[in-house]
Amino acid sequence: MERSDLVRHVHGDLGTAAEGCVVSIGSFDGVHLGHQGIVQAMAELRDALELQMVVATFDPHPRAVLRGEAERKLTTLDERSRALVELGVDVFVAIPFTLELSRMEAEAFVKDVLLDTLRAKAVVLGHDHRFGRDRKGDAALLATLGASHGFVFREVGPIMVLDDVVSSSRIRSLLDAGHVSAAATLLGRFHAVSGLVVHGEGRGRTIGVPTANLVPQEVSKLLPGRGVYAVRVSLPGGGPLKAGMMNIGHRPTFEGKGLHLEVNVLDWSGDLYGREVRVEFVERVRDERKFDGVEALIRQLNDDRDRCRQLLSP
Repeated sequence: MERSDLVRHVHGDLGTAAEGCVVSIGSFDGVHLGHQGIVQAMAELRDALELQMVVATFDPHPRAVLRGEAERKLTTLDERSRALVELGVDVFVAIPFTLELSRMEAEAFVKDVLLDTLRAKAVVLGHDHRFGRDRKGDAALLATLGASHGFVFREVGPIMVLDDVVSSSRIRSLLDAGHVSAAATLLGRFHAVSGLVVHGEGRGRTIGVPTANLVPQEVSKLLPGRGVYAVRVSLPGGGPLKAGMMNIGHRPTFEGKGLHLEVNVLDWSGDLYGREVRVEFVERVRDERKFDGVEALIRQLNDDRDRCRQLLSP
């Protein structure tokens, strides 16, 4: 397999790794505490062997190709790349996943991808990762091939938090239920969504709660379940994060249709139309519900803002 056929998205330069690399493969979606444990094990080998660290993921996710499942990403590729680089990874590679690649035998994947393309001198694998045709690639195979091909292999065990394994699927379930603070504990940071601010119906301004209507940057990015959240907002131009209140829902009081993302930046005014903002989910305030008229809604929104200020105060 030619390197030009393998690499589609990359941070760093594989060509600089003349002495070889410490390599890990996996989804790394979320770059959560479990993934961070893998990177820590990679860093130990990097320091011992004086090699670069390379993380390779697949895009799209294999389940999207093999089962037709819609992707529900905790992190976009760019977000994954930035998070991994912050942890010390030198090169981040996204491998286009295809039916042809899924049929590659595990032994061939190790030789063609890990060794020949990524120049692995050491391989680190998470405890639950499998690769190759029929998912036959596992820790036992890598240990055997490492001995015969001369590369170091290390398997990283699960990271446990609150008596359960940290995993991307567990975090997705928490976010679906709106448990954003619990998800943040497993991620090691707040779940975030970036979006473009577009014109809405302007109803928020008429009731004294002006909101920015967001269109997510990537449609496959997972959103928390419907409800009102205390959030921190990154505005264009940088600067400190602003406290905010965000609603994800269908606007039932106004018989709304479709899913809407509306953020009210507390104690701030300005024009955000056509610009991109980033929202970090700190805590869930309440479920979405229908109110008996606008006045009841306004009273509740005022209470919600007070609650958000309390949750977000230093």
